[in-house]
Amino acid sequence: MSTAGTDADPRCGSLELELQRDLDAPAVARAAAAGLCQQIGLTRERRQTLLLLVSELVTNAVLHSKALPGTPIRLRAAANRHRIRVNVHDGGPGFTPELRARSAAHGGWGLHLLDQQARSWGVDNEQGTLVWFELAVDSQ
Repeated sequence: MSTAGTDADPRCGSLELELQRDLDAPAVARAAAAGLCQQIGLTRERRQTLLLLVSELVTNAVLHSKALPGTPIRLRAAANRHRIRVNVHDGGPGFTPELRARSAAHGGWGLHLLDQQARSWGVDNEQGTLVWFELAVDSQ
């Protein structure tokens, strides 16, 4: 893991993390993202949203990726004074996002939360599955 900021603007920072594809990955990702939140001085609301979305995407990568066993999950985040962009790459063959109605008993809320909370988001299937999102630093 590396986090780096600049002396000129304390709201800039980055994070790169390689996660094992296991049930601990979401907690490890949240802890690393929390460090970035502290470094860049996010508001409590933005911090909670960021940590929720990071947790959802990493959980989806652990539970649903069709990547070969042992393929790591890569988390990258970069922040400047206006926005935070997060990429979660799972090495799987990709998927087409579907925002269908879900029941609380069956889960499946990750992409719905992403769609509701992120300023923008998407899926890139060119070199494995990469799901990304952006949040405004101060407000949507």
